Amino acid sequence: VLRNLQVDLYIAETSEAGRKKCLELGIREDHITDDYRNFLDRVDAVDVVTPAPSHYAICKEAFQKGKDVFMEKPVAETSEQAEELVALATKGNHILQVGFIFRFDPASDYIRDCMTSGELGPVQSMTSSFSGFKRPRSDGGVTISDSIHFIDLFNYYIGKSPRKVLARCDDLLKRGMDDMSWIMLDYDGIPALVEANYFSPEKKRLLTIVGERATLVCDFSSSQDKIKIHKNQHLLDNDTWKTVSGEVMTREIPPSEPLFLELQDFLNCVATRSAPRADARAGLESLKIVEAAVKSHHEGRAIML
Repeated sequence: VLRNLQVDLYIAETSEAGRKKCLELGIREDHITDDYRNFLDRVDAVDVVTPAPSHYAICKEAFQKGKDVFMEKPVAETSEQAEELVALATKGNHILQVGFIFRFDPASDYIRDCMTSGELGPVQSMTSSFSGFKRPRSDGGVTISDSIHFIDLFNYYIGKSPRKVLARCDDLLKRGMDDMSWIMLDYDGIPALVEANYFSPEKKRLLTIVGERATLVCDFSSSQDKIKIHKNQHLLDNDTWKTVSGEVMTREIPPSEPLFLELQDFLNCVATRSAPRADARAGLESLKIVEAAVKSHHEGRAIML
């Protein structure tokens, strides 16, 4: 994707096989290394796609060299580290963008517009599922690796963080990291549920927003018919609730590559010094919620933010 964006690309790849693949893709040999420090003085910006435990140190080092950073999520391992990176980015006027790719799916633009225009009516609830049968990551549990995507997306749609978090984060494989979680977020009376696991047979990237007048369903993993709006309502008639099933409208979202749009936005922010759509503070806020979810599980209670 970065090559398609016409950047002068330098690659730091630790594996010999990976470096060989870079050569096969046409990357010049003098633009490939096994240690990113060899190139820090030669580049304008750094795209960090390393395991989460290394994010904090690499970002600090890049900042010290005066570089802007695109950081895959999570921005750091802890909110304390994230707080420091936010402060360093602000002090040094560095761009720090976090890899919340769902923000750059055109479907998200449509959903935000749909919510603010009132087409759904007042929002009553939001639910999401990020699941599928896949290999667990070794650099973090499912909450910090997968749930964080929809946590951030709900913050993005609502425009703020929740005030309360209640969660269960189970370690079914007994490997010391959660692999199945349910997180309930309270946005001043609007409940939002984030489910994530490594066990569901089918891949799901599913979002449902229930409004008073209609319900929106978005399947982020689908290339067609990604958004459907169900004009369903519950109406009270002489002390009896009735269901009224309305038309189902499909919204075609223009085909696009969210990763392309995400990295394009980063490069534009580097060039114009404008704020990223997914900035360092968004990374910090989502990390605080992840930590609150884990704390809620261990203490068996809701955590106020």
